[in-house]
Amino acid sequence: MPIRLIPWAIAAGLVGTIAACHADSISSPSSPISARVIGENAAAQYDFHAGDAFLQALNPAFGPDVALASNGDKVILTGTGTLSLHPKSATGSGTFTRLSSTGAELATGTWSAVDLLSFVSYGLGTTTPPSFRAGQALIRIQLDPAGAAPAVGAILRIECHLPGSVVPGGIEEGINLLVPGVANFNKQAGGNTVFILK
Repeated sequence: MPIRLIPWAIAAGLVGTIAACHADSISSPSSPISARVIGENAAAQYDFHAGDAFLQALNPAFGPDVALASNGDKVILTGTGTLSLHPKSATGSGTFTRLSSTGAELATGTWSAVDLLSFVSYGLGTTTPPSFRAGQALIRIQLDPAGAAPAVGAILRIECHLPGSVVPGGIEEGINLLVPGVANFNKQAGGNTVFILK
């Protein structure tokens, strides 16, 4: 999908504020969400960005997103798309690469959104544009590895913690990826995300 552009004056200011996010906690993509949903009964649409070209244009360190499994395997992911609330849906796509703990490439390919499982907005940051939102989205996705490997279903969790936003304990910047029966990449290890209210 086309990347929404923002004025460069605003973009320059975002470099420092988004960089304040960090990722060092371990949590499960299926863990309960304990924060209040902002505008939970209102129809809304958000663009989401996960370590993609939009974020990397602000700062190369903002992407790609990286998450680790307990055995040391790593998934490297980028993507963008749209979330709709009431009715609930998700569109979007991106790329992924899975590496072993020794750095060997185990799989690479593309992913596409299937549906939105949940979205929680944690509201505004204190130093970011008014359309930017902190939040957490759980999206059912399909992984399509290159070559003859079959497609695999997975759950992608995208978390954004903007500077000054109030989020539940344990919420960190980045992504987690649960691939049932394969791996649970549940430790954020780099990259940034953002939700933009349309």
